[in-house]
Amino acid sequence: MQTLVTGIYKSPQAFKSRGFTLLEVLVVLFIIGITTSIAVVTMQRSEQDLLDEQARQLLEDFSYARDLALNRHRLVGWQVTEQGYRFVLRDEWGLWQAYASRGLQARNWPAQVKLAGLQKGVKELNKKFSNQLAPSLVFFPAGEVTALSLTLQLGEAKRSIRVHAGKFEWVDLADE
Repeated sequence: MQTLVTGIYKSPQAFKSRGFTLLEVLVVLFIIGITTSIAVVTMQRSEQDLLDEQARQLLEDFSYARDLALNRHRLVGWQVTEQGYRFVLRDEWGLWQAYASRGLQARNWPAQVKLAGLQKGVKELNKKFSNQLAPSLVFFPAGEVTALSLTLQLGEAKRSIRVHAGKFEWVDLADE
């Protein structure tokens, strides 16, 4: 027989844990279910969101490449590759050399993203790097940029990008 400090008698069965009631378990499962569904909805990205993110990254890379051309006083080019794109610098002999830095690295498109709008020859480009291959877009040391329009496509979603008069912008489909 056990007596507590307060002098109240408790049987040995009273000290055993009783577990959770059915109601407590259901409440916890309900809270977990609601939290999970909110997390799934916020984490799910639409195709358009993914394209917008890729377009934003491409525009940032273009801006960085223009700054690189201005600061280094060299031609900087943008080449399309089979899976994405990369940047190149023109060397003293007039050849395009692959350029990679933390700020301006070669990038791959996510699966199923397609690039449209460039001239037909670009599709056969760059299976292997070639120093003689001209880039699709050139950034000049004085700040000029060659004109370019392209479209990223994923399923039904599209995002168009236009480079002209030294400006980099994405175009709403209604504006085209």
